[in-house]
Amino acid sequence: MLYDCKRIMKSNYKEIGFGKQTIAKVFEEWYTVPSYQRHYVWESDNVCDLLEDFVANYIEHADEEYFLGSYIIQSKDNNNDLLDGQQRITTLFLLFAFLRDYEMASDEVKENCESLIFQKANKIRHIEERIRLSYEIRGNVKAFIEEFLMPSGSINLHWSEIEKKVSSKKENLSIQRMCNALICFKKFFTERVNIDLDAFLGFILNNVVMIYISADSLEDAFRLFSVMNDRGQKLSNADILKSSNLEKIDDDIDMNNYAREWEDMQEDFGNDFDRFLAYIRTMLLKKRPKMNLLDEYNKLIFKTGLIKQGKEFFDYVFKVYKDYNTLINLHDNEDSEYCTLIRILINCMPSTDWIPVVLAYGRKYGNSGLLIFTQKVACKNIADAVCGKVPSYRIDNLNNIINLIDESVDYQSVLNAKEFYSFDQNVFMANIQSEVYGRRYTYALLMMLEYKYKDKSEWKEFGTVSIEHILPQTPSANSRWVRDFNEEQRNYYTHRIGNLCLIGRTKNSSLGNLDYQEKLKKYFERSIGSFAHTQKIYKKYPSEWTPATVEENQQRVINDIREIFGIRDTCVSSKLTCSSIGFSELPQKEGMSYMAQQKAIYAKAYERWSDEDDQKLLSLYAKGKTVSELMQIFKRNRGAIESRIKKLTQ
Repeated sequence: MLYDCKRIMKSNYKEIGFGKQTIAKVFEEWYTVPSYQRHYVWESDNVCDLLEDFVANYIEHADEEYFLGSYIIQSKDNNNDLLDGQQRITTLFLLFAFLRDYEMASDEVKENCESLIFQKANKIRHIEERIRLSYEIRGNVKAFIEEFLMPSGSINLHWSEIEKKVSSKKENLSIQRMCNALICFKKFFTERVNIDLDAFLGFILNNVVMIYISADSLEDAFRLFSVMNDRGQKLSNADILKSSNLEKIDDDIDMNNYAREWEDMQEDFGNDFDRFLAYIRTMLLKKRPKMNLLDEYNKLIFKTGLIKQGKEFFDYVFKVYKDYNTLINLHDNEDSEYCTLIRILINCMPSTDWIPVVLAYGRKYGNSGLLIFTQKVACKNIADAVCGKVPSYRIDNLNNIINLIDESVDYQSVLNAKEFYSFDQNVFMANIQSEVYGRRYTYALLMMLEYKYKDKSEWKEFGTVSIEHILPQTPSANSRWVRDFNEEQRNYYTHRIGNLCLIGRTKNSSLGNLDYQEKLKKYFERSIGSFAHTQKIYKKYPSEWTPATVEENQQRVINDIREIFGIRDTCVSSKLTCSSIGFSELPQKEGMSYMAQQKAIYAKAYERWSDEDDQKLLSLYAKGKTVSELMQIFKRNRGAIESRIKKLTQ
C-alpha cells in the first residue's frame, strides 16, 4: 500500500499539496480548528454510523483500505488550520481519548491513544506539552478539551458531568456534541465486548486512509474549502461568507473579535442563519433573488461596491442583527401593541418576506411610526394573498416598499404613500365573503381578528392552533345541527369565515360534531383561553348556533376585517357576490344579508326538500332539463339544485 503520496501543484506560484495518508500519519500532525469554522455538530447517528463502518470493514476486509474521506488544511509553521474534515477528525480525536481511558482497553491501546491525542512534555529534549487538536477562540471548548479529554483518566473522572452536559441547553454546542459522542462510544463498546480492541485500533490507524489537500495561502485553501462536504455536513453560505470576509481583515485581533461575534450570532440563529443573511441581501438589493445567496453577495453586493468585504460587511450585519433582536425577536422592546402584532405575524404570515421590510424601516426611522407601518405592510401582504396574487407579485410589492423607504426623506412620506399599500378591495371583499376554509390566507385573517381583540398589555402563547368549524362539516343525521340547519344552509355557511374560529388544540372530529352546548362545554371550554376573538363568539352566543346567529356573526366578522384592512364603507363588496358554488351576477342590496337576498330572488331558497320535490327533480333532470331551467321550476338557487342532484344520484 502507498501512504503519504505527496504531490504538488502550482497556484500563482504558491503550492497546493495533496496525497493519501493513514490515520496514524494524520495524527502525527497538529491541527487548529480556526475561528471561522463551524461547531462540532455530529449527532449520535453520525458517530454510530462511522463506528459501524469501521467494525464492518475490520471484520470483513481486515487487509484492505477503508477510505474515510478528505480533509483540507492551510499549512502554517508547525501547525495546520483545519478547513474541511473537522467533523471526522474531531470524532477520531474523541475516540482515541475515550479508548485511552476505557477500562476494557489494554495498556498498549491506552499508550498509543495517548500519543495520538497529545504530546507529553520532555524538558531534557526541550519538547513542550502539546495537544493534537485545538479550537481557536472558542475558549470554553479549549478548556473542555484540556480538562475533560487531555489528562489520562479525565473522562472517567468527569463522567457524571459529561452526561449532564449532553442535555444542558446552556452548554456550548460543540461541547454538547462532544460529550454525546463519548456516550455513544461507551454504549457501542459496552454492547460489543468481543471486539479485539488492539486489532481494531490497529485497523483504524493503518488501514483507514484519508486524502489530504494542503495549501499555503488562505485564499487557495478557501477555494477548496468552499466546495467540499464534511460527511454530509455541507458548508453553509454563512460559513463561506464568514471565511471570505475574515481573510480581508489584516489585524489578527480584529479578525478574532469579528469571528467570535459572528459565531455567537450564528449559534443564536442555528439553522435559520442563512435566512437572516437572505433578509440582509433583500434590504440591500431590493429585488427578488436571481442567483443563489452566495453568488448574489459576491457578484451583486461586494463586486458592485454596495458593501466592502471585511470590516464594513461585518459591521453592517451586526447592526442588522441588533435591529432584528429588537424589532423581530422583541428583546427589550416595551411597545406592547407592536410586540403583539409581531408575534401574531410570526404565527400567521404565509412567508417571512415581510421581515426585511420592517427591518429596513426600523433601521432608518426607528420607532417613529413603526406600529402603523408594520400594520400597513401586514395588511398589504395578506390582502395580496386574498386577492389571489402569486408569491412573486407579493414579494415585488414588498421590495417596492423597501425602495420607498430608501428614497424617502421622512417617515411620514412612507406612511402616506397609499399606492404602495393599496389592493383591489372589490376582489378582496368578494373573496372573504365566499367559502374561505382551506385557503392559505384564512389562518392569517383569523389571526388578524385575534390581534384586533387581544389584550395588548399581556401576551399569552397560543401553542397548538387549529381552525375549527363551529357548525361541523359532517354533523350526524340525528343531531340538532341537522334540525337547525337544512342542507342548503349547511352548504352555504359551513366553510365561511363567520363559522370558523381558532382553538388551542388539534382537531377532534368526534368532539367537533357534538351539538353546540355540549361542544362548547367539552371541546371549547379549555381550548380558547388565549383566543380573544373566539372567546367573543362564545360569550355573545352562549346557548345556540343557528342560521340567524351564524349570519349575524358572519356580518360582524366581515365588518371587523373591513376595519382592519382599511376598506372604505362604500366598498361593501364587488358586483360579484358569492353563492354556495362560486360567484353569481346579482344586485347587492344595502343592509340585506346574503340569505335574505337569495330568498328575495328564489322563493323556496333554504326550505326543506319534500319527497315529492325529490321525485320531480330526478324526473325532470333525467329528461334533460338544464340546471337553469330547474332553478326557475323549483324557485331555488343554483347551489341548491346542484347539491340536491348530487345527493340523489350518488
